[in-house]
Amino acid sequence: MKRQTGATLGGLMFFMLLLSLAVYSAFRVVPAYMDYWLVGRALDKLVALPSIQNSSDENIRSEFDKQLRFDHVTLAKRSDLFIEHIPGGVRLSANFSAKSPFLGPVNLCMDFQAEASSSNGAGH
Repeated sequence: MKRQTGATLGGLMFFMLLLSLAVYSAFRVVPAYMDYWLVGRALDKLVALPSIQNSSDENIRSEFDKQLRFDHVTLAKRSDLFIEHIPGGVRLSANFSAKSPFLGPVNLCMDFQAEASSSNGAGH
């Protein structure tokens, strides 16, 4: 008599539990990373502007705020933008945090830092 082998119902349920936990985690983390990507893209657009080098900090913050509102970014604010004027350009960075509820009293806390700099009007 041969012994049967294969997946059991308990093994299948355990695998489904792990899979559903991974999907649930992704649903909680992905929106924050999308905002991070959009903030980075907004900074790249700003440093690519030819007039960025001669703009005041308030004008740069205003343009940054417009980009955030256009892309519906909710995590970063204009006050999170740091501006540093460097020879031949400007360096922009935005530091912001995201807190997402996970399971009961457990929250996911994420800190993001996006940077972009220009030299003679070219963004990197």
